[in-house]
Amino acid sequence: MFGFLVLFPYFLISVYGHGYLFEPVARSSAWLVDSSFRQCCTWPNHMEMFCGGMGHQWNVNDGKCSICGEAYDKKVKLFEKGGAMYKGTIVKTYTQGQQIDVKVVLTANHKGYFEFRLCNLDASPLADATQECLDRHQLIIADTNSTKFRNVSQYGSEMITVRVQLPSDVSCQHCVFQWKYTAGNSWGTDPITGQSGAGLGRENETFMGCSDISILPDGSPTDPPMVIIPTTSTITTTSTTTKISTTTATVITSTHHWTRPTTTNQWSASSTKSSTIQWTWPSFSTHEASSTSTKTSTIHWTWPSLSTHGAFSSPTTITTTRRPLGLTTWSSDLFDYQIGDEVMYDGVKYRCVAPHRSFPGAEPGVLTWALWEPVQEEEEETSAEK
Repeated sequence: MFGFLVLFPYFLISVYGHGYLFEPVARSSAWLVDSSFRQCCTWPNHMEMFCGGMGHQWNVNDGKCSICGEAYDKKVKLFEKGGAMYKGTIVKTYTQGQQIDVKVVLTANHKGYFEFRLCNLDASPLADATQECLDRHQLIIADTNSTKFRNVSQYGSEMITVRVQLPSDVSCQHCVFQWKYTAGNSWGTDPITGQSGAGLGRENETFMGCSDISILPDGSPTDPPMVIIPTTSTITTTSTTTKISTTTATVITSTHHWTRPTTTNQWSASSTKSSTIQWTWPSFSTHEASSTSTKTSTIHWTWPSLSTHGAFSSPTTITTTRRPLGLTTWSSDLFDYQIGDEVMYDGVKYRCVAPHRSFPGAEPGVLTWALWEPVQEEEEETSAEK
């Protein structure tokens, strides 16, 4: 019995960890320090941006999480672009290559480690950050060679300050800064070493926080930003519902005029000629349509607008807009490249020669000669000819 009482608090703590990114302040916590966020974006659960909970994150979403800590399968993310609590306000400004003090508040310390990432949105003003973009810049902990701050267990439930090195090749008007906390209280087995213990397994509680920052240039060369496809396209939807009873229309070879009756489910055509075609149009509750004709002719039907009572049909138009590309970094994130777009990949500049949609494995190179041409080699050949 005594053993049970000792173990029970351990498991209780492992379920109720809390923490948040305080500086640069996370979108979900900005209302704490900036009054302009309080009316629109107060979020009492800002310390619980833990991917929907460990069970949901790993059992439902296979470990995936949204960039700001909401459940990955949540249809509308409150704190991502398009969400009700997204403002996109820059909360902190730094300088290219600067070492910055990042502050994290833990109200329940669960050991583990912190990671920090950065995504440049300057080439994608219509989009929000993606995890692929954030993973391109995993930030180094200052004065180390590691991207992980592993000293979390040396602190209690308090504010922890971590000095982080910003990249020397990134400046931006709008970057997304991400904090990721992988807790270390859950029992598991390391898939590589086979060792078991707290925090050693794949499935651990995860916290996320994302903030909007800018990084001023210092004159050093910068890496071209990645182009991101907006996750929410502009969608125009029209929905109509109607019940159409069997109707007989008289169609003539001359111009005919539609007359809208007082009811919403019947239509008639008036005519001054007697040549007729008998159409039988069933109600929408059946799946058959029949037509009976006394004459062979070509008829062009114009279907009038119907009264709207619900959602019978939904014609949908989807449009995606982006600015003409300057030089950017190649993205595998299903981006629609056009002829003339220029990208950097593996230190080489390429130009698109055929429109296509990118995907992992279609990176510019020898094997994708039909899609990309190396600009540097082209310029060298031109210089040699001169």
